Amino acid sequence: VGIQTNIPQGRVANNYLFQDTVTHVRGNHTFRIGTEQMMQRSRQFAPIVERGLLAYRSGGGFTEFANFVDDFGGSGPGTGSARRDFGSPAYYPELYRHAYFAQDRWRTNDALTLTMGVRYEHFGTPVNSVSTPAFTGLFNIDPTTFDGPYRLRNKVRADDNNFAPTLGIAYSPSFKSGMLGALFGDKRSVIRTGYQMGYDSFFNNIASNAATSSPNVVATSVISTVSAANPRGIANLSTLLPTTPRPLSPLDAQTLVDPKLVNPYFQRWSLGVQRELPGNWLIDMSYVGSKGTKLFAQEDLNPLVPAAMRITPTTTTPIPANRLSGRYDNLQGQRNIRTNAGDSNYHAGQLNVTRRFAQGFAVTGAYTYSKLIDNGSDIFTFGAINAQAMSAVPSIFGGLPRERAVSMFDRTHRTSITYVYDLPFLREQKGLVGRVIGGWQLTGVLTFETGVPLNVVNGQDADSIGGNLDRPDFNPNGRFGVRAIPNAASATGYVNPDNNNAPIDKNEAMFIGIAANSGRTGNLGRNTLRTPGINNWDMNLSKKVAITERFNLSFRAEFFNVLNHPQFGIPSASAFSPVQAGISANVFTSLPGQFLKKEVPDGGARIIRFNLKLAF
Repeated sequence: VGIQTNIPQGRVANNYLFQDTVTHVRGNHTFRIGTEQMMQRSRQFAPIVERGLLAYRSGGGFTEFANFVDDFGGSGPGTGSARRDFGSPAYYPELYRHAYFAQDRWRTNDALTLTMGVRYEHFGTPVNSVSTPAFTGLFNIDPTTFDGPYRLRNKVRADDNNFAPTLGIAYSPSFKSGMLGALFGDKRSVIRTGYQMGYDSFFNNIASNAATSSPNVVATSVISTVSAANPRGIANLSTLLPTTPRPLSPLDAQTLVDPKLVNPYFQRWSLGVQRELPGNWLIDMSYVGSKGTKLFAQEDLNPLVPAAMRITPTTTTPIPANRLSGRYDNLQGQRNIRTNAGDSNYHAGQLNVTRRFAQGFAVTGAYTYSKLIDNGSDIFTFGAINAQAMSAVPSIFGGLPRERAVSMFDRTHRTSITYVYDLPFLREQKGLVGRVIGGWQLTGVLTFETGVPLNVVNGQDADSIGGNLDRPDFNPNGRFGVRAIPNAASATGYVNPDNNNAPIDKNEAMFIGIAANSGRTGNLGRNTLRTPGINNWDMNLSKKVAITERFNLSFRAEFFNVLNHPQFGIPSASAFSPVQAGISANVFTSLPGQFLKKEVPDGGARIIRFNLKLAF
C-alpha cells in the first residue's frame, strides 16, 4: 500500500568542463596536444527505506490481509516486521577529472603514416564521498567489546598512474608485379594496424551501494513473533516503526569496496586490410583483440562455511551465540566487496563488405567470428541466464580460476546485413500515377547471432560454503536436457522431476543434482550452454509524396520479425507481449517439464505497424 519504499531516489550532476586541443603542422608531422578538465558536483539520493516499511504476514488462522486490517504482524511465511533505515540517503560524489594527451601523426611518405601518442587520465575517487566506503578486512573484531575498524570512517586510495600509449600504422603499398602487384599495385588497398591502451572510470552504483550499506545506513526492525499468548503475532504493528537506530554490529552485512580499488584498464590491438573494388564495392578484413585487466568484480570475502571452517577467537568467557555469524570470520557478517579481480580476453576475425549507394541501391554485410572469455561478466546477477555475480566457490578459497569461461557477452558468430533500395519504377513521381505508385523505398536489417551463454545451477547449497551458488555434476554421456536429483526413497537413489519423479539411473542424466551439505560442489563449469540464437529480419517500406512546396505526406510500413521466428531475449515490439522469462536451468527447482526447455520463454512475435505523417 503506497508508493515504493525506495523512493525518492535519483541524482543530479553538474559538470563544469574545459577542453582544448592545439594542432601544429611542421613538415610531414602533425602534432596535437590537448587537455580535458572537468569538475563534477553531484547530489545523489540512494534508495533506502527512509519512510518506513510495514510487512504483514499470516498467523493465528488469519490471512495476511486480515492481519493488516487488524494491525497484527503475523509471522509467516516470511516475517512480519516494522522497519526503517537510519542514515542519510543523500551524498555528494564530487570529483575532479583531468586528462592530457600528446600525439604525432607522421606521414613518412605517400604510402606510410605513423600515429604515436600518449594519454594521462585521473578520474578522481568519487566513492570517497561516502563516509565509510572501504572494506577493513577480517579477523580484527575485539571478542570482548565486539568493536573494530568496520564502523570507522575511511578512504579509498587515489589511482594516479594512469598513462596510456597509442600506436597506429597505415600503409598503402604499391607493388610492381606478381601476386602482390595484382592485389596492391594500384594504391587502392590500405593495411592498418594499431595498439591502444585506456582506462575505465568508476560507475555510480559502486558508490550508491556503499552509501546504503552498513555502517553508513543502519537498518532497524521490530520483528513480529507468534506465541501462544499472541497467535497473530505482535499487535499494533503500525505504531512500532523505529524512531531511533539500533547500535551498529559487526554482524551487519556490508557492500563496500576494496581500499585499493583502481580504474580498470584495457588494451586493444588490430590488424586489417581495406580494399576498394570495382562497382563501388569496399571490403575490409580485420583481426581485432582486446584484454581487460583489473575489471570490477564482486567477491564474497566472508562466506558462510561449515562449523569446522569458522574461525572464532578463544576467550575466557564463551562468546554468546547471537554474536556469531556462521561465517569464515565468525565475528563478522556478510562482506560482499567490489574489487579489481575481473579479467577478460577477446579475439575476433571481422569481415565487412560495403556497396556504396549508387543507382538507388546500397548494402552492407558484416560478419564476426569471435571469442570473449572472462572470469565474471558483471557485479550484478542476471536471473534470465542464471549469471551469478560471485563465483560458485568463494574467491577467498580460490574459486575465481574455476570461473574462467566464455563471457556472458560472448557471441561466437554474428552476421548483419543492412540494405537500402529505391524501387526502380516512377522514381520521379510525376503525375497522379507516379505519386501513387512511384517513390517507394525498401530498407531492412537481417541479423543472425549466436545465443547468450546459459549457466546451469544446482539449486542446493551442496558444499555449505558461500550460499546457494553451486553448480551440478555434468555427465557428458547422459541425455541432453535430462536431470536427476537425489531421493532416498528411489530404488536408484535419484528421480527425474520431468518424468513424474520416476526413478532414474543417474548415468542416463546429463545434469546430476548434488544434495545440500554434501561437502562439495559439482564439476560443471560456468556458462556451458547457450540460449537459442537470433534469426531476425526487420523491414520497412516507405514513401514520401510532395503535395506542395509546404506540404508533404509520408507513409511507412514497418515489419518486425518478418519470418516470425522465436527470438529469445528480444522483447516484442508489441505493447501486449507477455513479460519475457529466462530458460529454466535449475536442476533442483525448475518446474516439471520446463528444465532447459527453450520453448517456455516468450519471444518477439511478428509485428506490423503503419505510419502516416503530414508535414507542413
